[in-house]
Amino acid sequence: MKFWTSPGGQLAILAIGFLLIRGVKTLLRKRWPKGLSTWDLMAPLFLLGALNLIPAGSGVIMPWLVIGWMAIGIIVAVLQAVRNHEILYSSFFKTFWRLTDLYWLLGFIVCFLLVIS
Repeated sequence: MKFWTSPGGQLAILAIGFLLIRGVKTLLRKRWPKGLSTWDLMAPLFLLGALNLIPAGSGVIMPWLVIGWMAIGIIVAVLQAVRNHEILYSSFFKTFWRLTDLYWLLGFIVCFLLVIS
């Protein structure tokens, strides 16, 4: 059980999650939503992986990562309001979630590097 909370275990969970999502996508070929990519479903796994690394030493940076994530939401909302003069849920959520994917990928990498260093 200790393996799954270690940095190597977190990488294994991410790899298994990625393969599972790809397998489901392959099985549901025509029923899979066209705008939904595998990476869109990986953001929660990156977030949970980073949270699981807190006891191992990444707890110092996690509050800053969450604050940054909230800032991304605010920035996306303000930019869409300024540029489009309205905030549409579909365009906001799609933009926010794609940036969330990248942000939590980088956040997980930072937490992982903090733990192994």
